[in-house]
Amino acid sequence: MSSQRPVEGRVVLVTGGSAGIGRSIVARLAAAGATVVTCARDEERLRTAAGSLPGTVDPVACDLTEHRQRRELIDYVIERHGRLDVLVNNAGTGRVGLLTDLDAESVRDVIGLNVVAVTDLTRLALPQLAQRRGDVVMIASVAGWVPIPPLSLYSTTKAAVDGLVHALRRESPPGLRIHSVNPGPVRTEWLLRAAGLRPDDDEGRRGRTFGTRPERVADEVHRCLTGPRHRTVTVPRWLGTARLAGLPPLSNALDLLLTPVAPLVVRWARHYQDTLVDRARSEGPSDGSRPNRPAQGRSP
Repeated sequence: MSSQRPVEGRVVLVTGGSAGIGRSIVARLAAAGATVVTCARDEERLRTAAGSLPGTVDPVACDLTEHRQRRELIDYVIERHGRLDVLVNNAGTGRVGLLTDLDAESVRDVIGLNVVAVTDLTRLALPQLAQRRGDVVMIASVAGWVPIPPLSLYSTTKAAVDGLVHALRRESPPGLRIHSVNPGPVRTEWLLRAAGLRPDDDEGRRGRTFGTRPERVADEVHRCLTGPRHRTVTVPRWLGTARLAGLPPLSNALDLLLTPVAPLVVRWARHYQDTLVDRARSEGPSDGSRPNRPAQGRSP
């Protein structure tokens, strides 16, 4: 007997749905017939994004770094839609720099959203998901398997998410599935947000990074939800070989290779980030000014 499950008719919560990967996931699942509740801090942009998408999309303003708002978000989904079938933990942030470049606020912000919020929101959702034989999808990262400068802090948080995936698979009741989707670089405004900006749609388009289209990540999320079992998948698929780099002797070789060039890699990454910020702001204020690039600034 097949254990595949259709997406149509299921109630799905997607975090970070105002742009990028999250917005693509919302569009993909709503088009497949799911009722999608999505949240972000920027309520205006979230509602604009939701209004342009097909299907049933319910946007909710929420700051996931606040425990009370996480709890209220789960309560809202249950009260408004009667149940919760799927949680997609997509919202996340990062910083560019060596760990010694970052301040305590940056460390708290990145870990607070990428680890604490993900873990606690999942904890709050699990009782409902277990009743529904539901799914949790973690949008993790290849960086969690292969930490490299200048994303040491971000990589650390994604490694924590990977550990949570395996732990939940080993303690969850039968029928509850825990998936991990691990992209490499994706064509989003991630670096703008890592610089402390809160771009609008036009700025976000101008300041996209190189990489895979976010729609490909959304397609993999859909495959997770319609498949028969837990899945761990990379986007693109060939990046799955990156897991080997976490094992000796390849991990030892990377230690030797990256240590002497780490400062150079950071300088290149910051230059690229500055270029994207300038491009995003290219049609900005008429006086020609642009906001300072806060290397250690608060995430949007």
